[in-house]
Amino acid sequence: MDNFLNNLKCLTEVYSQKDVAQKTGFSASSINNYLSGKSQPSASFLIKLKNAYNVDIDQFLTSKMDKDNFTSSNLNYGKFFGNYIVYYYNSSAYKGKVGSYNYDILTFGLISVINDKDISSSKGTLAGGLFMLTRMDAEKYLKTLDSFNGDTEKIKSFYSSFPNSYFGNLQQNATQVFISLKNNNDQCLIILNNPPSSKKYRGGLGTVNSISRGREHVPCVQYILLSNVSFKVPDGEIYNILSLGVSNVNIKNETKELIELIKNLYFNPKPTGLSEYQQRKIVEDSIENIVQNAVDANLFRFAKVSNMEDDQYYRLIKDADYE
Repeated sequence: MDNFLNNLKCLTEVYSQKDVAQKTGFSASSINNYLSGKSQPSASFLIKLKNAYNVDIDQFLTSKMDKDNFTSSNLNYGKFFGNYIVYYYNSSAYKGKVGSYNYDILTFGLISVINDKDISSSKGTLAGGLFMLTRMDAEKYLKTLDSFNGDTEKIKSFYSSFPNSYFGNLQQNATQVFISLKNNNDQCLIILNNPPSSKKYRGGLGTVNSISRGREHVPCVQYILLSNVSFKVPDGEIYNILSLGVSNVNIKNETKELIELIKNLYFNPKPTGLSEYQQRKIVEDSIENIVQNAVDANLFRFAKVSNMEDDQYYRLIKDADYE
């Protein structure tokens, strides 16, 4: 409780008690009771605290923290230094041109974050990026970059050897990480959760926003996955994590109606007077309406990097092959 009281006090000094109450959904009196030690925190409050401020619950309860742990002024940039393989959708397979379950639209890239002393901003971080790679090339280049052991000049030279490489920087606050990259034709911003731990960053699931020239398969507005190791799992599993939403579509009623329609058209003892083409056209139109209505009813118009998606990502990290 001593650690909890100290850490909650530091948090409220940075963000205010009112802010903590609003973001957790607990009343101001409840926050006061926690701060005064009159009541112990509930599991629900700790989970709300984690979601609102990205705090590590274990650290919050067992270690003494200070205000710097909740501000961006002294954030640890070194934990992000390293090389990451990137998974995202090939945006050249644009809407209307993608068949069912086209897992081959999953594509790959690389991002490196290095300490460049020549850069005064963003704590001297330089980010390099390379997209539009095959899985084989991405995995091969990741091994090459890792073999440089953080040598800034070698990593910069590697990215400069590709005509379509990106350069930029990494910035962060207490809860988010921002990787800004650009080349001559395009600029993109990647936003990721910032883990509260000071341990080496292993990657994460975030969003990327890029508006590029033409229908090129660089990342656009979509989920993007970073990892400092290559996942030894089928592409389809990663494909599903990156999707904006996967629905369980129930079309039982529509199926019954379609069966009745086919019975009346083809198995009714009374002739319908319709030609074979007209019958087929009626069935086609019915199927098209069923599919369109199902899509409209289950269409995801927005998405968030929620705890559920984070859990899927960290399961991949846990199962990753480190050989």
